Amino acid sequence: MTAITTTARAERVARRRPVPWTRLAWVTYRQHRPALAGAAVFLGLISVYLLIMGLQMNHAYAAVVNCRPLGSGTCQQLRHAFNKEYWGGGGGSAMEAGGAQTVSSLMLVVPVMLGAFLGAPLLARELETGTFRFAWTQGCGRVRWAVSKLILLAVAVAGVTLAFTELFGYYYHPFLVDGQVSRLLPLAFGLLGVAFAAWTLAAFALATFFGAVIRRTVPAMAATLATWTVLAIGTAVALRQHYQAPLRTTGNPPAGAWVLGSYATGPNGQVLSQGALNQLFQQAPASVQNSPNPNALSNWLATQHYTQWTSYEPASRFWHFQLIEGGWLLALSAVLIAAAIWLVRRRAA
Repeated sequence: MTAITTTARAERVARRRPVPWTRLAWVTYRQHRPALAGAAVFLGLISVYLLIMGLQMNHAYAAVVNCRPLGSGTCQQLRHAFNKEYWGGGGGSAMEAGGAQTVSSLMLVVPVMLGAFLGAPLLARELETGTFRFAWTQGCGRVRWAVSKLILLAVAVAGVTLAFTELFGYYYHPFLVDGQVSRLLPLAFGLLGVAFAAWTLAAFALATFFGAVIRRTVPAMAATLATWTVLAIGTAVALRQHYQAPLRTTGNPPAGAWVLGSYATGPNGQVLSQGALNQLFQQAPASVQNSPNPNALSNWLATQHYTQWTSYEPASRFWHFQLIEGGWLLALSAVLIAAAIWLVRRRAA
């Protein structure tokens, strides 16, 4: 074997050697810098607002907590002013006008906005324009090409949003410790713990999957928005409360509990329908119906051998629910990303 033959064979082997993963990661970063920069600016602006308002609200809430005596009229007035200014948006400045209630409601759509904006163009844009054919001939292959795009950005999205959750938790802290809102309520649950990152990752995975299926960026974004919205609303309304069997009580639920509903049982233990319960309420004496005591009706029902129950999820189950929801969202995201890679692998060049 001559030296020229050996050199030529070595060159062919070198040409067949796949591109290193580090280089693929660098190319992915360079290719998607505009989208990553846009997402960073978007989250950065929200973070600045949350930090400034968080510092202001926590300082104001410290004055409420340190007011003595707590039951005095001055302290009650201070607490009322705090809730009016920062929770409901009664403040005079532009930054305070929204209020934490409005801000948290708007924040619920951030995961799908980030996921659709970052995930939909990843595969759909190159499949739509045909540039994927060039990418597959550059020594990386279609599977490595898809994996380097999806896995790298999925990890980045999950990590950044998980850190962002800590900032929102600091902003929302006064209303959680004050009992203004339960951490289990839909208004707060999806923005705390691991849920915010998990829902953002799910939106990203949905967007990449629809991008591989539809092969058009804008339709993939629209499909992601519709599917994610249905999934999020269905989870908040119908699924989350069944993660663990609710508790019930005949009195007031503990502080911070998520109240699911109330019902009444008769002397034989049978659950009364709403119509039967309304008829029973109409039979109550006028002194009971007009009583200022909120427990007067319940006390009267007890004398008639009826029991009124309240079902609830205790606040202590917050992290249990977070891990359950984060777990199935992570599994769903992994399946969707794997399905997108499979579709790329099956696609003819």
